[in-house]
Amino acid sequence: MSNVNQKANVKELDVDVLYQKLGDRWFAFSLVGDEVFMAPISEEQVNGVRTEDYARKNFSNHEAA
Repeated sequence: MSNVNQKANVKELDVDVLYQKLGDRWFAFSLVGDEVFMAPISEEQVNGVRTEDYARKNFSNHEAA
């Protein structure tokens, strides 16, 4: 059996992501077209997103001034 490397046709998209804690686990949900994508994520990743979002908002506020 031979190994064949296949490159996927991958596009980057900016999409909204919903972070939801269900029970004791965090999940990320996103809607792309008519498909819903869901993936488990760690609490550290959620905290990282919160920190990045906070920094981005503060940076935008300083740019507008």
